[in-house]
Amino acid sequence: MGPVGGRVSGRVDPTGPETGVTKGAWGRIPVTPGSYFRGMTTLRPAPTWIESPTDEYLRLERERVMLEARQAELLGEIDAAEAFLDEGLTSTTALLRHRVGVSAGEAARRVADARGLRAQSEVAEAFATARIDLPRVRMLLEAASVSAPLFARDRTLLIDTVAGLGTGHARRAVSYWIQAADRHAADADARHLHDRRHLHVSPTLGGMVRIDGELDPDGGQVVLTALRSLTDPAGLDPNDTRCQAQRRADALVDLCADHLAHGDAPVTGQTRPQVSVIVSTHALAGHSADPCEFDDGTVITPRAARRVACDATVTRVVMGPGSQVVDVGRATRTIPPATRTALVARDRHCRRPGCERPARWCDAHHVIHWADGGRTDLDNPSIG
Repeated sequence: MGPVGGRVSGRVDPTGPETGVTKGAWGRIPVTPGSYFRGMTTLRPAPTWIESPTDEYLRLERERVMLEARQAELLGEIDAAEAFLDEGLTSTTALLRHRVGVSAGEAARRVADARGLRAQSEVAEAFATARIDLPRVRMLLEAASVSAPLFARDRTLLIDTVAGLGTGHARRAVSYWIQAADRHAADADARHLHDRRHLHVSPTLGGMVRIDGELDPDGGQVVLTALRSLTDPAGLDPNDTRCQAQRRADALVDLCADHLAHGDAPVTGQTRPQVSVIVSTHALAGHSADPCEFDDGTVITPRAARRVACDATVTRVVMGPGSQVVDVGRATRTIPPATRTALVARDRHCRRPGCERPARWCDAHHVIHWADGGRTDLDNPSIG
């Protein structure tokens, strides 16, 4: 076996695709997947031709995969021989964390890969010759863990299949094989994924809200489909400068706002769930003044308060000395339902330049804010 993309001076005995004997400047050494890497630098002479960037990249990619395979092979030997004891450590995982500096999760994955490859020599050989890369190796090892006898029967076919497919198609092929091999295990895995679902939503010190979580495949597809419906470039202004992540963030807010306005939300305390802002008239006029905050105490700018109040239920509360409530006025909606219905019939969709988002996803805004004296009639509000 010669090096990838290079030339070797000497002869290679044709004893097989995996092993042979090379006679060259560095002696008579058996060529195996392991010894190949020990001699890789010596084997690769200075090129006598100009290699294109594409060819060089592909050659280096193949060599990278082969080096990963050699690392896994060595790690398997270290693990089997318990060489970590020589370092005064308790496990191969601890060795990787201490000497390589990887995280605990990454160390555990590498050790699992190495052990799996020692048990699956045909997969290891395909990895060592760069027929398959590490993601495909992990797919195959996952399949092997489901049913060892069935994997032994179909191993060659599975290796050939994943080697000839893109990553996504390879993952689907292996997933279908796993389902056919062990329906019970596939169902149990689906239940496990469903049980792993979680979502954390928490305000940060600066007022931003952090969202972190995982969804099972079914729920995740619902969320992805809903977000894509609002971030499809075909429905957006070509001059929209938001990045895709910002578009998804705005789409999530739009979905939640639509639910609060039109969804089947529970009514508590005779009111629907709503975002409440405590703001002074001076702040609505654009001046920095207290109070100007959400009801949970999060301080916002007067500009943000004006944006929220543009189409909102407004309740007048007169405060006396010592923050005593002197008077509470009746709640009034700045854009009455009848006016909004007329706006939808007139505008049909968002009136902002270049945007045709359906009216259902839009608010009714005052062209001249009501806090600045703008009238609430069809000559002033618009959909946006």
